[in-house]
Amino acid sequence: MLAPVRCPSTRFKLAAAALAVACALPGCKRPGQTAEAVAVAPSLSDFTGEAKCSVKKSGDKPLVIEWPAAERAALEARASKGLVAVRYSGCEMEVLTTCSAAGAYDYLGLTQKREGVRITNTDQLYAQLPIGAVGLESKLERAGQLNVDMTIVGRREANKARFNERDLEGRCDEATHVITGLTVGSFSFYAGKSAEVGAGASAGNVGAGASSTTDQEVLKTDGNVEACADSTTTDASPPEGCGALLRVEVVPIDRIFSPPPSTSNDTVDAPLTEDEEKVARQLKVARGLTVGGYAGALVGVALATAGYVLYQRNTTRLEGQVDSADISPDRAQWTSRARTGVALGWGGVGLAALGAVVGVYGSKRYTTLQRKNKLRSSVSPMLGTDVAGLSLQGAF
Repeated sequence: MLAPVRCPSTRFKLAAAALAVACALPGCKRPGQTAEAVAVAPSLSDFTGEAKCSVKKSGDKPLVIEWPAAERAALEARASKGLVAVRYSGCEMEVLTTCSAAGAYDYLGLTQKREGVRITNTDQLYAQLPIGAVGLESKLERAGQLNVDMTIVGRREANKARFNERDLEGRCDEATHVITGLTVGSFSFYAGKSAEVGAGASAGNVGAGASSTTDQEVLKTDGNVEACADSTTTDASPPEGCGALLRVEVVPIDRIFSPPPSTSNDTVDAPLTEDEEKVARQLKVARGLTVGGYAGALVGVALATAGYVLYQRNTTRLEGQVDSADISPDRAQWTSRARTGVALGWGGVGLAALGAVVGVYGSKRYTTLQRKNKLRSSVSPMLGTDVAGLSLQGAF
């Protein structure tokens, strides 16, 4: 008979599991444990970073201290040349180096201010640092807290507050916002109070004789706090070494010529059915008859008028020869012109009548097709005995 194999840690595992279950009950406290990084079960309401960004409205005053140094340098360089246009959506902001907005930034010196931002959960993270929040979630989870210490000495403010597409220059198809304000100074961005549980057997961060330690990890710094001490409210620019970008303010670009750039979710228009194509052809023919008919009627009126004028002018000359002793050698020519005028006049009248008939038919046909297919409005030429112009018809 085989002897049962005993695992030395079996009793410990059972005890640890019982302790974990007991501490899950209300009123259970962990005296002496200062670390906050204790595992908890995720709730169904938790979002991933990408999901939060997709449903989050873009904040109008985000911090930019978590940006990579190269991107903040690009923003600083663009701001020195004029107003900066960006593509900003959810948790993403991109400086468009090929696009700029008309205007410039004016510097305003401020009384030196210090501000600290403490972030202990993801809600605060997405509220304070939306642009880099996705990449910082794991850092926050490990460290337990993210911190930003800022010294503010001034602001760069745009000389206008509203923008539309006329104000943009360059390749600006992707532009959604313009930066209208930049807060400058110095900052230190670091992770702190990350908990390490140790000293003794543990299960799931719970164990006897556990101890916690706190350390800090500097993530980014920019600007010199000592240089910021020299700032005054009369400065025309920030002190040397104290011009780091801390926070930006943006306003959306008003669209007046075209809708915002399409996204990958836009659908392609469905092809027309056979019946729809037939109706489209019929409408096109009706429009052609309407425009062509009324245009022909106008030409006919012009010819009739010209013929009448020619006939009257030459008839008057011929009538002047009746009582004259001298017969003009141009009498035959005047007679020919008078006859030509008659021909033009009657031909113009005929063309005007035919064009009017065709135009009226085309207009009626077009209106009938519209009503049949529930089109809401139409514009067509109109010609009558007392009025001429365009006819606007609609169904509301």
